[in-house]
This record gives sequence, C-alpha cells and structure tokens, in this order.
Amino acid sequence: MSTITADRQPGSRHRGSRGAAGTISATGTDAGKHRAEAQRRGGRRALATATLAAGLVAVPALTNPASAHPSYTVQSGDTLSSIAQEVGSTWRDLYSANRDVISSPTSIYPGQSLKTGGGGSAGQVAPTSTGGGGGWTDQAAGSFEQQLLNEASQLEGIPYVYGGSTPSGFDCSGFTSFAFAQAGKTIPRTSSEQAAAATPISGDDLRPGDLIFYSPGGSVSHVAIYAGDGMVWEAASTGTSVRYAPVWDVARSYGRF
Repeated sequence: MSTITADRQPGSRHRGSRGAAGTISATGTDAGKHRAEAQRRGGRRALATATLAAGLVAVPALTNPASAHPSYTVQSGDTLSSIAQEVGSTWRDLYSANRDVISSPTSIYPGQSLKTGGGGSAGQVAPTSTGGGGGWTDQAAGSFEQQLLNEASQLEGIPYVYGGSTPSGFDCSGFTSFAFAQAGKTIPRTSSEQAAAATPISGDDLRPGDLIFYSPGGSVSHVAIYAGDGMVWEAASTGTSVRYAPVWDVARSYGRF
C-alpha cells in the first residue's frame, strides 16, 4: 500500500507570517485593514488545512487493487492465494479469470499482469463454465461444498501413499474420504464404495464438490473432487502428491453426497 507523504516546501513556514509576528504602527483604519487581512489569511490557511486533511483521509479507499485497478502485477514471492487476499477475491476466481495466461494455479511469475475483476466490486470475477454444462456460481461462504474445497486445498502437496488415509500420506479415496470428513460428512473409504453410495448425476449437472469416478478399465479405479472449470483436487498415483489438476479424459462417472 502506497504511503503519501506531504513534503513541506522550503521556507513555507514563514509565508504569511508578516503582520502576525511583526509590529504594526498604523492606527485607526489602517489597523482595521491589517486585522481583516490577517483574518482572511487565517481563514485561507484553515480551509487549505481542512482540504488537505480531507484528501489524505480519502486516499485509503483507493488502496484496494480490485476496486481501483482491473489488474494486478505479480511480485516476487506472490501466490494466487496471497494475491486473492490482497484484492479481496479467491484464488479460484483469479485462476478462472486468467486461464488465458495461467496454465496452472502455481505457474505465475513476477511481472505478470493478472485480471482481478476490478471493473466491479472487489473480488467479483465473471462466472466461468464448470465444463459440465452448468455455470460456476461461487457457493456462499460456509456452505458444505465451499468448506470441502477449502479442506481439499489445505491438503495440497501431501504425498501419495497407497492405502493412505491420513495427512502423512493419501491414496485417491483416502484423500476424498478425509476431506469430506474434515468438512463434516462421512463417506465410504474406497473409490468403488464411494461410487456405489453416491447419488449418480450427469456430466451436465456436475458442480464443484461433486466426485468424479474414473473407470478406464471398466471398473472404478480412481476418484477425485471436482473443483470447477474442468479441474479437480486429487491424489493421483505413486510419485505424485495431492494436487489441483485437469479432469482426466477417460471413461468416468459422477456422484454427489
């Protein structure tokens, strides 16, 4: 946030001081004129001071990049999450609004200009397609779906461990069942059990928070949490970690809890 410093001009402290500190020998009408002039000078100084103060008070309202500017220039050390907090948005909205310049949520670099949705209210970014036929509408803060996605994102980077179901390591269904539990809902442990227990939905009805069940070999072998805009949170395979990634282009079905 910029800091505005008003620099006093050299010698400005002495301007307008004559008549206030000097000795006036005039009497009668001349003395009255001097007093009136001094009052006018004092009034102008008071008005200037009030105007400056009002200007300085108004400045902070312009410090929110989302409300003042439609873009944000990435600085060294920035992440989508830190930028979102700075401009009053969410990293998902920023990612959705900048898919033309960001290949993944972790691929930003210093000097890059990102759209922040500054044409409207802070943090508002145009809705984007979910890739499943419906439009993305950001769920109200505190909704189960939003909490689920928040919990899933907090687990990013935890390594894949076959049979793992704790933050020391996850397999695909261990990750989904743990994220659901953290959000307050218990679901079965394995991907096939989750697919059997979930309410089946069509791809046209897919929305963030739903589960995607992959079955390239004819039976369910992988599960991921749909995050919107064609992306998922998943623990994919040995050698990877919990990540935000595109939906796989293989046979799949969808379910909702």
